[in-house]
Amino acid sequence: MPPPLDARVIFLNDYGQSFFGYTSDELVGHSVLGLIVPDAESSGRDLNAMIHDLLRHPERYLSNENENVRRDGDRVWITWRNTPIVDAEGRLVEILSTGIDTTERKRAEDALRLSEKRFRELALLDNLTGLYNTRYLYQALDALIAASAAEGTAFSVLFVDLDHFKRVVDSRGHLNGSRAIQEVAATIRGCLAAPAWAVAYAGDEFVVVLPGVPRLGAVEKAREIRARITEMAYLAGTGQPVRLAASFGVATYPDDARDLESLLAMGDQALFAVKRSGRDGIIAAGARDPAGT
Repeated sequence: MPPPLDARVIFLNDYGQSFFGYTSDELVGHSVLGLIVPDAESSGRDLNAMIHDLLRHPERYLSNENENVRRDGDRVWITWRNTPIVDAEGRLVEILSTGIDTTERKRAEDALRLSEKRFRELALLDNLTGLYNTRYLYQALDALIAASAAEGTAFSVLFVDLDHFKRVVDSRGHLNGSRAIQEVAATIRGCLAAPAWAVAYAGDEFVVVLPGVPRLGAVEKAREIRARITEMAYLAGTGQPVRLAASFGVATYPDDARDLESLLAMGDQALFAVKRSGRDGIIAAGARDPAGT
């Protein structure tokens, strides 16, 4: 590479020509930018800026790894070892770069990172429904309580239990019972928008967390989910659809409780009150009567 801010190629050996898919005549005298160095990496890093910085400050780039591109458009990763060549006055004349193809290693590292990320996600998700599991519920609720206390905001939790679901399992079998649970989870998920989220709590029970939503809003959301569950035909793909109903208990922070255990207990007690009063209804913690349809 001749003088600063000029990224022209002055030589590329036979292996490099074969690797990148260009002849010497097609490379020599041309800038690496837009030829074997794309404007940006897949990650978004500005390689144009990086090359110009390398020419200004080669001492910063004695070794660097960046994404390159072959003639056929295939993106590859190269680890470069760069040796600045200077004249008698110490001015940069050219940079001698030798590269090692590290594409496979880079892809393996990326795959490992994705695998680790997926593993962490799976550790917090329920295998059957894809909803969050109870481990996530306890961790996230602790954080939500702390944030709500600091901000002076409310949030609510809904306890949801499918009514007489054992009858479905007894008449249609455990496999269809699991399929129905998956479909109900999808119904609940379809009723929620961030930052709300749902948990597969236990068997045919679910918990819905509604950050920033006070009691009245939570009751309205419970009505919406209840209506959607009631109108859905579950296991329709088997040719023998079933209809389901659900009971809801509502608990709100800080009105009903200020700590995790007490809040969950209040929601569970409200749910039990619905069950005791005939099921297929909604009761908010502390209320004696169902919240209505």
